[in-house]
Amino acid sequence: MDNRKYWLLSPFSYVQTGIILLLVLLILLLSGNLTLKIISLLAGGAAIGVSLLYSRTVRENIHTYISRLSDSLNIGNRDALNRIPVPAVSVSAQGEIVWYNEQFREIILLGADAQGVMLPRVFKGFDQSWLEKDNRFEVKKEKKVYTVTVGAHEVEQTTQYVLYFNDITDLKRTENQFLLSRPAVMLIVFDNEEELLKVRENERVRVISAVESLLGKWVADYNCISRINARDRSFIMVEQQYLEKIISSRFSILTEARKIVIEGGNPVTLSIGVGYGGANFSECEYWANQALEMALGRGGDQASVKDTDGYSFYGGVSKSVEKQSKVRTRMVAQAMVELINAADKCFIMGHRFSDLDAIGAGIGLASLISALQKDTGHTVSIVVDESATLALPLINAYRETREVNWFIPPDEALDTMTDDSLLIVVDTHSPEVIESKAVYNAAQTVVTIDHHRLSVKRIQNSVIFFHEPYASSTCEMVTELAPYMHETAIARPEAEALLSGIMLDTKSFVLKTGARTFEAAAYLRRRGADTIEVKRFFSGSLQTYIEKSQLVSSARLYGDCAISCAAEEVEGVRVIASQAADELLNINGVVASFVLYVSGAQINISARSLGRFNVQLVMEKLGGGGHMTMAAAQLSNVTMDEAEAKLKAAIDEFRDDQAQEQRESVK
Repeated sequence: MDNRKYWLLSPFSYVQTGIILLLVLLILLLSGNLTLKIISLLAGGAAIGVSLLYSRTVRENIHTYISRLSDSLNIGNRDALNRIPVPAVSVSAQGEIVWYNEQFREIILLGADAQGVMLPRVFKGFDQSWLEKDNRFEVKKEKKVYTVTVGAHEVEQTTQYVLYFNDITDLKRTENQFLLSRPAVMLIVFDNEEELLKVRENERVRVISAVESLLGKWVADYNCISRINARDRSFIMVEQQYLEKIISSRFSILTEARKIVIEGGNPVTLSIGVGYGGANFSECEYWANQALEMALGRGGDQASVKDTDGYSFYGGVSKSVEKQSKVRTRMVAQAMVELINAADKCFIMGHRFSDLDAIGAGIGLASLISALQKDTGHTVSIVVDESATLALPLINAYRETREVNWFIPPDEALDTMTDDSLLIVVDTHSPEVIESKAVYNAAQTVVTIDHHRLSVKRIQNSVIFFHEPYASSTCEMVTELAPYMHETAIARPEAEALLSGIMLDTKSFVLKTGARTFEAAAYLRRRGADTIEVKRFFSGSLQTYIEKSQLVSSARLYGDCAISCAAEEVEGVRVIASQAADELLNINGVVASFVLYVSGAQINISARSLGRFNVQLVMEKLGGGGHMTMAAAQLSNVTMDEAEAKLKAAIDEFRDDQAQEQRESVK
């Protein structure tokens, strides 16, 4: 072994000696004091001697240390490693390099020496735990990729590891080329097709032609197989390498489509479902269908991508397209009548902390079911935790009017449920937020009725999944079902309960209202609903009003968003927070409001907007969801300050996404 390679301090010693000699020379030349000259000569000589002696001692210690490390691997093992045609290195249990063969020196170290060096200094990102947990892993060095096989052996009662490096760079390159060439399936539908039925024939032809031309030009930029049909589903099969470009552009076709305007002023919107990464082409197509269903269930005008990791979403900046046809509503009503008649008991259940929409829809359905089962003697129940509901005034008022005992706690529902019972879930489609998971798990037959934009975690075992994201509320959907299920079941008390849910979710017919919303309200008015009585369900106490005013007054602006935090948990804080969020939208220049409040061990966020700012997308970044104008999220294991910081980061991320989409649309 060449000792000079390990004389690490020699350059430093030379420089130090030169500096000392220079200082002594300057003193001899510039000073006239003989005593000072003698002292400088003696001190300089002593300093040079100490420096050289120290350098030699350190050099010998380094040489002894490295020799000891090298000797810990016996001669037989070293000879065996030298004959191996792949790079090999022996390291201690702490990751210190003990010895390596010439292949490791030439290929990995590029001719340098590294004995005594810690392995993470040679391979960036190397984790010491890999030696103990895995017997094979991958590392990168320069532009090459290696598979490392680990073998352990004992040396002087200590564990050492021998690592063998196999160059798989070409194999990885081939693997990447294979993955990039795998097929991906895209399905595209034209959301506004129903609107074309109301326009002139030449306008219909113009829009259809414009959409098909746009899609044709778009796919021409990619090496793909396509069947473009704006009247049905457009089918596109593209290699994954081109799909990555499409995803990186955040599906710019969505923005381009909105530039096409239908007679009457409505822009064209598309829904796209993408499936890739499946085991075969059939699975990719199945995933694309699921993704398209998800995009449509979230209101359309967006792309949903499904792969082995789950769903990701792009777009979704416009309001849901309202469907005018009630054919599906009639079919759902007929199917529900059959299920109700076949069930021995019916249970209706909403979400936790049920509101006027969930309870109002439950009352409407219970009245319909009761009328249908009047001659059978079957029972109907509304499952609700009255200690945690936000609609207690409605429940109490309905009890006094009808004198019925429909409202039962989850425990009682579990005791009376049978295999022939029917469970109808209203105002939610997520099993994570339903009133009682135990009741849901016990039900053999489930029907779901909801209007919230579709989330990834949804109830999967519904016999009927009646989901309309364009509807203002679940009460609106139940109101539309009523005439097809029973003509006279909805009387004044039920009509007022249903109208209260519509008024709650539309903020008294201001937000998320369509023609069908007013049609439903007109039907309920004809059935005897009194808006004055409905208004009583929204009344609160003086203390509630004071708490709400304090939340509004303590709000701070973050750009064009208003944020308010309730640091202490007070009674009725959920209602207070939602009302405060509504009030904050009345501030000039505020497009969205967020109220944070403590509930148990969680920080809850109530979000509202007037439509220009999609609060649902912001809440989804925090694990929540909802609608474009009304959403919420729950954060666990965070302080109020941390929750506010997370909210601001989500708002900034949403704005960045919007800015990127705008830049893509300009291009």
